[in-house]
Amino acid sequence: MIAERTRRLRRVVALAAAGLVMASCGGGGSPPPTNELRFNTDDFAIRVSPETKPTRALEPIYWRVRVHDVKSGLPIQGGEGRIFGTNRDRKTVSNGLAATEELGTYRSNLMFVTAGMWAMAIQFRLDSTKVLQKTPDWTQDIMAAEEPGDFSPPASSRPPEPPPRATDSTRKVP
Repeated sequence: MIAERTRRLRRVVALAAAGLVMASCGGGGSPPPTNELRFNTDDFAIRVSPETKPTRALEPIYWRVRVHDVKSGLPIQGGEGRIFGTNRDRKTVSNGLAATEELGTYRSNLMFVTAGMWAMAIQFRLDSTKVLQKTPDWTQDIMAAEEPGDFSPPASSRPPEPPPRATDSTRKVP
């Protein structure tokens, strides 16, 4: 009976310790963005989200891309990639990914020429000796650009006249 109580006590202590370890693992970082998209390729787990909200045409839209190894879960640092999009009119925008100080995090920006739905994707690789791996396409709704600023006429309606030339004032009129 004492041996059974000892086993139960050990089991309770082990479960409590495991619970503490699990609780300490998940709460360290900031929560993921609410509009983060998650994709897997053969070797990478890729999470992408727009940092610029709302996403509007004719404005630079910054993207945050986080890349981890799909098997180990470790962040991938020093990789190469690009983000790109195409609309129904076959207009295409693309830009490379630049590494940030945060491990496994890259940043890029795109400027969409028109509003509407754009088919988007990301290509990524460890280095130039590896093959680019592409995420599945997703659609991104780009809203119309904001109205431009004030177009009222300038305060002065005509530029000042140039001063008269010296040759004109010395000439005699017949």
